[in-house]
Amino acid sequence: MTIFLGIILAIFIFSIIVFFHELGHFSMAKKFRVKVEEFGIGIPPRALQVGKDKSGTIYTLNWLPIGGFVKMKGEEISESGAHDKDSLASKNFWQQSGVILAGVIMNFFFAFIIFSGLFMVGVEPLGINTKFPTQTETKLIPSFQEAVRIGLVKTDGIILSPLTGSIAEKSGIRENDILISIDWEDIKSPEDMITKVKKSSTALNFILQWTGGVRTVSVTPENGKIGSFIGYNITEIRKDFRYKYGFFESIKQGGIETYNQSAMTLELLGSLLKKIITPRVPAERTEAVQSLGGPIAIGNLFVNLLDAKVAFTVILLIAAIISINLGVFNLLPFPALDGGRFVFLIIHNIVGLFSKKKVLHLKIESYIHIIGFSLLILLSIFVAYQDIIKLFLK
Repeated sequence: MTIFLGIILAIFIFSIIVFFHELGHFSMAKKFRVKVEEFGIGIPPRALQVGKDKSGTIYTLNWLPIGGFVKMKGEEISESGAHDKDSLASKNFWQQSGVILAGVIMNFFFAFIIFSGLFMVGVEPLGINTKFPTQTETKLIPSFQEAVRIGLVKTDGIILSPLTGSIAEKSGIRENDILISIDWEDIKSPEDMITKVKKSSTALNFILQWTGGVRTVSVTPENGKIGSFIGYNITEIRKDFRYKYGFFESIKQGGIETYNQSAMTLELLGSLLKKIITPRVPAERTEAVQSLGGPIAIGNLFVNLLDAKVAFTVILLIAAIISINLGVFNLLPFPALDGGRFVFLIIHNIVGLFSKKKVLHLKIESYIHIIGFSLLILLSIFVAYQDIIKLFLK
């Protein structure tokens, strides 16, 4: 029963996110008087025509409940009637840009509304990012260092784990010793210790805490290293930690969080592509490929969330992050995506300033988008295959 409810919840949330995305395209098209022929939820074949408005737009539900679409007149410049007054192709650059990018903007707006609302009622971080090093800090998925800074995680000293035969081990440092200070100067983070060790070529006094009490060990670094794993000694992860702000501060923090989550998503996506295309070692590519996830993985995630009986706020947070992921992905300058279409629009307009000739034959551009769409379908199939394999290997 939980599996069924989890799948239904995943489909429901994904449909809402896609609905907002397509609503962005739809609303902007209507604003600029572009004829919208169909607004569909789900992927055809069509299951049901829900209605039809005065302008001739039909509203449909389709059999495959993953996605949606807005079919506008003149989306393809080569189609019949593309240059009619009510077609997308006949509109100026700014109007076409607004229609193309409105879906992505709505994805970010959807996340902004959720973040702002949750900051207002009170929300705990979704988790701590200990796996992916990023330059961007977020409140709802903070790095470990940020979690320590804000008091979400409480630590007491730095825990050491010396390598076999290393300077640290030979100097008397033992597994799980807690470093309190070096030369009686408090060490509050692994970075503090690294900085201190790198600067010294003479003996350092490590004040260590262990099960038998406190002791001092003399360690002499070589080339700024002593040969030990280091990390925070975690004493507590606060379960009562919450962010809660007033109305205006919640809106401000909601906007900041939306921006930071988007920047982090783009950063992680770039890192993932780099590992797949130019890995330092083969294992890095394998790890990156295995980290890919699609609708099946999302469905499995919601099944696990229901099993764990998580708070509704957690589900809302995940919905907001999925919406941001969809928005960032759609912004990529790849054929068939909104970002790709926007790039072609820019190219055509720049060339149009100097020549009436098209930079690309309309059919060639159409083929490029078809090829891009086909590659995205193949990627979706591959990711789905990976998701299924991971489910069976559990």
